[in-house]
Amino acid sequence: MKFYLPGIVAALALVATAGAATADCSNEVLQAFTRQSNADMVRKEMNLIGEEGPFTMTVEYMKPDRMRQVVTPLVAPEKSTETVLVGNEAWSRSGSGGWQKVDPTTTEQIVNFFKSTLAETPKNVGQFECMGAETVDGRKVRAYRGVDEPKQKTPEQIEAEKRGEATEAPKNEAVRVIYLDVDTGLPARIIFARDGMLDKPIFKEVYTYPADLKIEKPVN
Repeated sequence: MKFYLPGIVAALALVATAGAATADCSNEVLQAFTRQSNADMVRKEMNLIGEEGPFTMTVEYMKPDRMRQVVTPLVAPEKSTETVLVGNEAWSRSGSGGWQKVDPTTTEQIVNFFKSTLAETPKNVGQFECMGAETVDGRKVRAYRGVDEPKQKTPEQIEAEKRGEATEAPKNEAVRVIYLDVDTGLPARIIFARDGMLDKPIFKEVYTYPADLKIEKPVN
């Protein structure tokens, strides 16, 4: 069974841009992700486009050593894949099927990913400018726009590449916006979207911090 390493997604969210983080608001974003690295429980919900089409991914972290990932294809939600990590052991299942122990090599990748994305404090999140306060999905947030962002492929380019068609080099059409919760100072969401179309993001990651999260060893 395949385990999706959201490290690629994390790289998009916390990629270090060329040059030092000197924008006025960059330090506020860095401090927010530093607080997140100290949180005991984190849930990330993502909307992505993969080789087989659009899918959602939910990743839950529970310190010190527990994680759950659920990947659900939008065209076939019954084919979801769930992976659970507890300590140095991992299990996975497809749909409502039985749990299977994950092989040692993949388990090691999952453990290393857990440590690198949750336990380590980020050193750089790139450069950001302030966009001001707003309310998104009922949450009061402050928005920060990335400056000098790396080039990102559009959904049209991704689909064309899947069909084996030649595409132009990605242009800097997408902007990265990070929203911080006004009350907690923690990251609330990250989006990549075309400028002027922030309500229709190419990529979206939403963070919550449930206090009652439970991740246990699965039982067939």
